[in-house]
Amino acid sequence: MEDLTASNIALVIISGLGVIHGLFLAAFLFLHNRGNSLSNRLLGFLLIILSFRVGKSVLLEFTPDLNVKIIFIGLGSMLLIGPLFYLFSKSLLSRSFTIRKTHILHFLPALLGLFFGLWIEESHLRSYPIWIFLFAYGIYYGHYIMYVIYSYREAQKASTIQSSNFQLLRLIFIGLLSIWFVYFLNLFDEDIPYIIGPILYSIVAYSLSYVVIKNRFIDKVDHEKYKSTQITENLGDEIYSRIQHLMIVDKKFKNPDLTLKSLSEQLKQSPQIVSMVINQKSGKNFNTYINQYRIEEASKQLRDSKFEHYTISAIAMESGFNSISSFNSAFKKHTSLTPLAFRNMR
Repeated sequence: MEDLTASNIALVIISGLGVIHGLFLAAFLFLHNRGNSLSNRLLGFLLIILSFRVGKSVLLEFTPDLNVKIIFIGLGSMLLIGPLFYLFSKSLLSRSFTIRKTHILHFLPALLGLFFGLWIEESHLRSYPIWIFLFAYGIYYGHYIMYVIYSYREAQKASTIQSSNFQLLRLIFIGLLSIWFVYFLNLFDEDIPYIIGPILYSIVAYSLSYVVIKNRFIDKVDHEKYKSTQITENLGDEIYSRIQHLMIVDKKFKNPDLTLKSLSEQLKQSPQIVSMVINQKSGKNFNTYINQYRIEEASKQLRDSKFEHYTISAIAMESGFNSISSFNSAFKKHTSLTPLAFRNMR
């Protein structure tokens, strides 16, 4: 091992504690009995893989003669990060999501990466053409970033994800993207210290813990929060039918002051029951459900030449939004376009 200076020792401690903290956070998620247990476990597995990957980087930085098998097994573990983030995002989108046998296919590249790591020898680095290893690195880093970006983009377009769930997903996405960016740049620029990756992971792990605990995100990722509220299937169907009538026929969504409480009063049901019925029947929370109708109405008006003299702000208010900023945000999340860009596509 290289002689460690005081600064190197400090870097080892900072990055090492980040790895340990990530593992403790993973253990917490496995043992935590509130929220969505599947989401918690998938995030826990993701943190374990990240901790292993980053832990390998810490060893490599301060142990130059690290066994080549450990190095490539660590690289191969990157092929687990994307699929785990993908499944985690799916678990946030739908309360009925479960892991199926077909999902195992996502992990086949990681299995091949593990075999490659176990097979490779020190002598192979000298005897095999360099393009083989460049190709392997391209797969490791390309697989990671494509999965992460695709998963996040799908969540952005989904109308079924709750606001708190999306905030948590975005936080993890930014962390994964930052870690990838630092490691990827290090491949091309030796001036970027390799240890920056583990240090960044430490920052991400601590920040994630702080924000998750402060905002109680894990407890909010809960698709069984209505378990104590029991109504018959027929009553649920009846209530949902009445809700749809109020939206489609009476266009109650156009009222910018419409709230869960006011809708519940019209239906003569408790807010908890109405919220549960909307969540179970549509897969959306109340705000997302109402905004869907508002955006559909706004889309019709933006496409209709009869409303071409209306400003976008006027159409937003006409559709039930009480501010142009909330309209722009909801519209782009639903359609991936700004209202102006959508109008110009006529």
